[in-house]
Amino acid sequence: MTRPPEFQTTDLDLAAAIMTGTGKQPGAFRQPGQPLVAFEFKDDEATRAIILSYASGDLCQNVKRFAACRAWLYRQAKGVR
Repeated sequence: MTRPPEFQTTDLDLAAAIMTGTGKQPGAFRQPGQPLVAFEFKDDEATRAIILSYASGDLCQNVKRFAACRAWLYRQAKGVR
């Protein structure tokens, strides 16, 4: 079984955590007929490590950078049609 090359999430906070930790901007898209915007990141070791730390509650990041990433993602989500 192979992994897809991208990780997708509709969780804005998780997306902001991944963006903060990797420094990379995700793709944003909406599936036809779906109300939520999904963010897509490259599925690599850094992304998986952030996801596991976030899920376990052990993730510590710079709050100012996280808030800036979250605000940017929110603006992107509002702009996706």
